[in-house]
Parts: sequence; C-alpha cells; structure tokens
Amino acid sequence: ILQAGKNAGLRLNFHGDELYPLGGAELGADLEARAISHLEEISDDGIQRMAKSGSVAVILPSTAYILRLKAPPVRSMIKNGVIVALGTDFNPNAHCLSMPTIMHLACVNLRMSLNEALAAATINAAHSIGRGSTHGSIQVGKVGDLVLLRERKWEHLVYQLGDNQSISFVIKNGDVVFKNK
Repeated sequence: ILQAGKNAGLRLNFHGDELYPLGGAELGADLEARAISHLEEISDDGIQRMAKSGSVAVILPSTAYILRLKAPPVRSMIKNGVIVALGTDFNPNAHCLSMPTIMHLACVNLRMSLNEALAAATINAAHSIGRGSTHGSIQVGKVGDLVLLRERKWEHLVYQLGDNQSISFVIKNGDVVFKNK
C-alpha cells in the first residue's frame, strides 16, 4: 500500500513501531517516507536508517504518557542524526491539543532540551509535512504564523505547565486569529 502511494506521487507519512517493534521505521526509511510517527518501539537499525533516509520522527509525547507506553528513544535519535518533530496525536486516547504541554512532556519525560523541543515543534514539524521551506521559522519570505507571548522569555511557555494565559496573540498568515483578553 505504501509503495503504491509513493508510486502515485503521495508523500508517505504513517504511524510505525508504536506498540510493537514491527520494522516500521526500517520500512519507512527504505521507502523514503516523509515522516513516521510514534516510534516507541523503534530499533537501533531503524534509527540508523531513518537518519540516513532523512525521514522525520514525529514524536507524540502525550500518547506514551497517557497510555503508559515505553518512551521513544529520542536522545538516541537526536544523537544519531534523526530529524525529530513533535505533535499532539490528538484523538480519543490522547486528548491533548496543547503544544506547550507536548513540549513540556518532551523536555521532562524524553529529556529533550528546551531548544530541541522548540525546533521539534516548529521548523522540524513543518519539515515533516513538506513545508519547512515556507513555514516553521521566522524568516523573510516565509508565511507569518506566530505566537506572541506575555512572558519575558519563551521558555516560560514550557515551564508553566497548564498555563493558558501565556499566549497573547496567535497570528496566522499575518492576520491575528486569537487575542487573549
């Protein structure tokens, strides 16, 4: 099925190695998948092959936390050159829409640094869906999607778990779409 999708010109992005080590990372790397999500049960070989292929590991910290799964080996992924992105996996078994909470879990449970979590939640996440050249960072010529904070330092967005008052404005494509009163 994945090969047929690739042959049809689709970019591959799928869940792999979440509950069991079934070789999803290896398969995705061999097919040059854009991204593979979950990866709690990724093998060392899968990490090496994803690093070589450039496939993005989309890590979903709330899923491992809520379902009490083994944490994905993010430190090993980063050490071996895998591009790591963060996502919420919002669904009935991992009901979390908060990227600051996801970043917090990534730092505390997966041992990512604050800067690694920020890159994973922004530019690497954009890259995972094929938009890294147009989204995910503040650069001339890129789409103006921004979150403006009330905090003096952006790190407080991650430190203050559950605080939804830190965000002042959300700007989408240059337009204010949310203003916190």
